[in-house]
Amino acid sequence: MADLNDTPRANRPHIAFFGKTNSGKSSTINRIVGSDLALVSDVPGTTTDPVYKSMELLPLGPVVFIDTAGLDDTSALGQARIAKTREVMDKTDVAVMIVRYGDSGTALEEKYKRICIA
Repeated sequence: MADLNDTPRANRPHIAFFGKTNSGKSSTINRIVGSDLALVSDVPGTTTDPVYKSMELLPLGPVVFIDTAGLDDTSALGQARIAKTREVMDKTDVAVMIVRYGDSGTALEEKYKRICIA
């Protein structure tokens, strides 16, 4: 198995978290990595740029977790945030769609599910 420090970030599997604004993407990644990596707030649009965290995921080895902005961001910077999130899709090996408990699947999740799987 490769050592975390010996594996360049580009060669590690990229695991990215996608979903609507304030669906719990940042909270989820914080729990997985065991620290307050991503800023968490009740204010929609808190995550602006993707947040990257390299770590060891056993038994897989070195990976990169990526927190992204909401795919439905309608704020003044919403389209720029969504564009950054879409860039992450191009380099994602494993896409995790976060859906807030109680929300049913929407056309937004279906649209991006097809893009991520394609």
